[in-house]
Amino acid sequence: MIDRRVSIQRCDNVKSQEEVARSFASLIRPLDVENDLANVSSVVLKPNVCWAEDWRTGSTTCPQLIRAVIHWLKDLGIDDITLAEGSMVGNDTIQCLDKLGFMDLANEFDLRVVDLNKDDVVTLEVPKPHVFQKLEIARTIADCEYFVNMPVMKTHINTLVTVSMKNLKGVISHKWKRKLHFMGLDGGIADLASVATPDLIIVDGLVGQEGQGPLTGTPANAGVLLAGRDPLAVDFTASKAMGFDPLEVKHIAYYAEAAGIDLASFRPAAIGEDLDGLDIEFEKPSFSLQGVYEGVEILWGDPCSGCAGGLSVALERMQRSGELDIIRKTGGMTVALGKAVDPEPRERLILMGKCQYRNRENGIFIPGCPPPGMIVREMLAKLANVEPKYGSDIFVEEAEELYKEEEK
Repeated sequence: MIDRRVSIQRCDNVKSQEEVARSFASLIRPLDVENDLANVSSVVLKPNVCWAEDWRTGSTTCPQLIRAVIHWLKDLGIDDITLAEGSMVGNDTIQCLDKLGFMDLANEFDLRVVDLNKDDVVTLEVPKPHVFQKLEIARTIADCEYFVNMPVMKTHINTLVTVSMKNLKGVISHKWKRKLHFMGLDGGIADLASVATPDLIIVDGLVGQEGQGPLTGTPANAGVLLAGRDPLAVDFTASKAMGFDPLEVKHIAYYAEAAGIDLASFRPAAIGEDLDGLDIEFEKPSFSLQGVYEGVEILWGDPCSGCAGGLSVALERMQRSGELDIIRKTGGMTVALGKAVDPEPRERLILMGKCQYRNRENGIFIPGCPPPGMIVREMLAKLANVEPKYGSDIFVEEAEELYKEEEK
């Protein structure tokens, strides 16, 4: 029987290693995880280190929480511990881990460190696919004895929230990360979560991120930890704790559908702190665009929140960097997104997202479902003669190949 329990624990002083350790001990105790680990000799810890941003911003997993988990495992007699992560496209995993102090932690405790972006892969069949029949998963994850997923509780401009299921994007290569964005991010996440199943999930909500997360939002200062064995129960509960309706989170809904679960009546068993008494509410991502940015005409074809969010973050970053000023002075630009718009060819027309693939000959096409914000920014910034950094040319090239195959 699947264990649907989710443990919830407050942490009043997130900057204190002792307080974080005490909160973690109180969090994990009711789940009796020690029984699961009685005959386990090796564990893989997968944090959320998608880029080199300090944990106090709410972007990445807190090293103090990792330290508490390592001490707990070693007290149970488990010394073979691997720290494994695959950072986002455009970032080097080991450099990110090193900058944030995780490599020092690995040296201190003699941990093995694996860059999952460069790991050997195992091809797994997706039992009830939404997007992919098969997925390539890092061998370190697919073959591990005991897998602990340690996501951060954050909002996400493309998926509303990112918790344990979304954190699994780190167990696939950069090429597969791009594929998820090409073909359907929410469905792809649900497919991935059905084959890369953790044994334990520990959610870092010590700070968390709200608003335009997961990278450019603001610290939520939630002061909470969650833990459980079931991804659906944990992500459902985390979404509720953030103040969101889990039914709004498409990848959670897709995962529940594949599992034959009615999400509307789904009720995990919360233990520990009272969920309703947490008194935290994360600010939702904002998708306000039309008329906000001078020199940018938006052709709004009823897009999904994924494309709207990616464009919103890209434009805001470009506004702050001065790139939009250059584009305004050289003639501005028009961006079309969503299925319900078919723009005629024109100068400086941007066609965004897979929905606009049919109009790709009419302007500059940005593929993806949805395209990541960094790729959107990079392609828009070409109008300001900014040099590419994140490989948008490769992104477009790979997407075109996939879309042509799909058409056939």
